[in-house]
Amino acid sequence: MAHNPQHIHSFDIVICGAGPAGTAAALALKDSGLRIALLDKAIFPRDKVCGDAIPGRAIKNLHRIAPAIADDFRSTAPALITRSTALFYKGRRISFNWVGEAYTCARMSFDHFLYEQVADRTGTHLFPGHHITDVLRQGNEWLLHTRQGVSFTCRMLIGADGAQSVTAKTMAGRKLNRENHVGSVRAYYSGIAGMDAHTTEVWFDRKYLPSYLWVFPLPGNVANVGFGMLSSEIARRRVNLRELFHAFIADTPGLSDRMANATAISPLEGFGLPLGATKEVISGDSYILTGDAASLIDPISGDGIGNAVLSGRLAAEQAIACFRQNNFTAPFIAGGYDTVLQQAIGSELRTHYYARRILARSPFLLDAVFAACRMPLLKGIVQKGL
Repeated sequence: MAHNPQHIHSFDIVICGAGPAGTAAALALKDSGLRIALLDKAIFPRDKVCGDAIPGRAIKNLHRIAPAIADDFRSTAPALITRSTALFYKGRRISFNWVGEAYTCARMSFDHFLYEQVADRTGTHLFPGHHITDVLRQGNEWLLHTRQGVSFTCRMLIGADGAQSVTAKTMAGRKLNRENHVGSVRAYYSGIAGMDAHTTEVWFDRKYLPSYLWVFPLPGNVANVGFGMLSSEIARRRVNLRELFHAFIADTPGLSDRMANATAISPLEGFGLPLGATKEVISGDSYILTGDAASLIDPISGDGIGNAVLSGRLAAEQAIACFRQNNFTAPFIAGGYDTVLQQAIGSELRTHYYARRILARSPFLLDAVFAACRMPLLKGIVQKGL
């Protein structure tokens, strides 16, 4: 929807951030009858540094919002179906097949697909290229200022502005917790030998557990290759993550051979992953945080897209309830959003959080896992994705 810029725009709901969480919220609000604005500092299509894995949870929640959206993704998005994942450690390999639906798709394509879905299917007012700098409480409304000199007011605010969230810092007092944050780097490569277009790869090295390097195939014989490490470990070891990325590849038998003639077709770029499981403030009076802004990334897999789409959908449902009952208080929102979100993914995030900590303290456990999975029964269990 086109706009003639004005100094102040007033809406019922402003969604800050047009990634998977923000667009999912906008799509789920399409029949609410409310005036919705979706802001993002970028102009779409835009790149987003990420692993580019789209899990089944994202597709399931898009289908729940509107089946046609999931169908459009399957039929039009430049994506590869992920059928299996291969884990590599000390020259050994474990493979398991995915039971659920999963894909790899460059975030530039996936996020633009969702953004276009919002433009085509909803009456949401889109404001790309608007960088939020201040979020202020003004009576019973929020007042947002942007770097572009345009301001917005709203009764309710949905924060979906990612790992460096202005809304989370302003409204929830969020600060960087290095013990629960991963620093990562990734680059795109072409020509990696032996790639299976439908198999994602994860490579481990005992020196850096529970960190790992991933190789995720994308259309066109391209792969997303990246490495992540807990931010507290980066600081403690005083390592340069970019140098470590290249050293990991060079020092890993099998991987180094396969990448010997590969070509980097993008710069090696960094990004942060705020992990889930610790108790964070994710809502309050008249606001809800979603996706990376709510620190919902899986501590083991590093996936944030599935939980982002889920949280965006739940935030929209709670926002509709707030307007219907004219109740925007923190307890009401927590009861309908925080509680439901915790019921859906809380146990999973906590379990994976403690599993990551145990593996970091006892790296020999990975040797036991790989040895156990050579047994026919346990290998069969792993292959089912359990």
